[in-house]
Amino acid sequence: VYWLHGSGGGLAGIAKVAAHFDAAIEAGKTPPCLIVFVNGLVEGMYVDWKDGSAPLETVIVKDLVPHIDATYRTIATREGRLLDGYSMGGYGAARLGFKYHDLFRSVSIMGGGPLQAELIQTPRAGRQRAAEVLKKVYGGDQEYFRSVSPRQLAERNAKAIIESSHIRMVCGDQDETFANNLAFHEHLDRLAIPHSWTVLKGIDHNPMRTLEALGDSNWEFYRLAFDHAANAPSTNKQSEFEIAFKVKQQDRRAVIVNASTDGSKRPVVIALHGGQGSAEIMRGNSGFDAVAKANGFMVVYGEGTDFGGNRHAWNTGFLLRRQVRDADDIAYLDTLIDKLISEHDADPARIYMTGGSNGGMMTFVYAVARSERLAAVAPVVASMFTFDKKPSAPLPILIINGAKDEEVPIECGMSRNTLVSRAQDAPYKPLKEVVQFWVEANKSQSPADISTKGTVTTTAYSAVAGGAVTEFVIDAEGGHGWPGSRSRRDGNAPIKSFSGADRVWEFFRDKHR
Repeated sequence: VYWLHGSGGGLAGIAKVAAHFDAAIEAGKTPPCLIVFVNGLVEGMYVDWKDGSAPLETVIVKDLVPHIDATYRTIATREGRLLDGYSMGGYGAARLGFKYHDLFRSVSIMGGGPLQAELIQTPRAGRQRAAEVLKKVYGGDQEYFRSVSPRQLAERNAKAIIESSHIRMVCGDQDETFANNLAFHEHLDRLAIPHSWTVLKGIDHNPMRTLEALGDSNWEFYRLAFDHAANAPSTNKQSEFEIAFKVKQQDRRAVIVNASTDGSKRPVVIALHGGQGSAEIMRGNSGFDAVAKANGFMVVYGEGTDFGGNRHAWNTGFLLRRQVRDADDIAYLDTLIDKLISEHDADPARIYMTGGSNGGMMTFVYAVARSERLAAVAPVVASMFTFDKKPSAPLPILIINGAKDEEVPIECGMSRNTLVSRAQDAPYKPLKEVVQFWVEANKSQSPADISTKGTVTTTAYSAVAGGAVTEFVIDAEGGHGWPGSRSRRDGNAPIKSFSGADRVWEFFRDKHR
């Protein structure tokens, strides 16, 4: 249980809430569980502050949850995690639970706030305090407040939330936030998001009075949440294994990590290695294992054709063509995805693909050929060779490159690496043209939103109705290789400013077909 306190700071109230949980566990009212009391600051709002000074959301999702799973004996799946919070904590539980529905299955929103559409005034503190919080946390920007609000997150992720989340709302009828909580309950109803709505007679804005008034019904919610995790059907399935299959009489393989073992559907990231690589090399370099386990998705390391010495490559049609000309890698990826869905509990609406270098080029090729099969793609340190074909449907895409890449220069043409250029049957397309190709294919909105942080510039073309987002990330100091991995050769060091696995999953996590 991740318990999120209200505004004013939660240190003083921990002892009482902890004793409440301890008594319930001792009495057998709720299954034994770990309670993590999250420090949300005095008025941190459990959100990344717009000015970057307090990235609470990032710390919770990327640091705290992985740390808890690595340190304690948890059920490290979304089914094993519950968000509960009161007041500001109820707001935090709603926004984190709705945004990271792949991390948290169960969400409890008690006396939550601010749940209104705009932060103009707060029912308990008035206009002046609302203006102060808006300025400090949200940069004085109502649009930013709206974009990170539980209301909009529920709208954006309604389909996934409806399918598998377990939600309750609780509020006292004497609570100053009651009207806003009622309106939010009605908002969820309009979105057809299943949830329970409990009104406590005569209860004002007080967390312990709320818990006491709920009585044993409080633990019924917990039992339903944790029984789903603890009593999942027992299987003999393994979470990590290799699969082998034939594609047009050719033996092919892939390595699967963090597969579902209880029959529940799981998002999948297919990660493709670079030229002369392998599934194992991509696994060792990319960092996806840890990110997959922390975020509850399956990562599948595909493998191209062996052209000697355990070196593998992908048949993109224009690179390493002589060595792998007989391989049908589109058929390989088709077969792999079919097997993941039919045999390994992959969620067909959340199949993602990424790859580095030659694997990134294959990601581009498959994205054009089979855009309807994927939820999003992220080619890394790669480019395209041709614009002859167009994707059949818009497809969210994140393109990552380094400005100092010598193997796939952003100006493109032929590689400056002699070995690579000899294997090229055609020049790379300039990255500006590649980005424009996807902006047009995705019907993405111009002008782009451009932001720079340190050496990294992100150019994002937002999605419009019937379209998809196109995002281009370039690191001014980055060379060739998977972001965050070690250098393979002098003078061409990979991007060091961020982890490729973290950045790619951040883009993928809210995308669905």
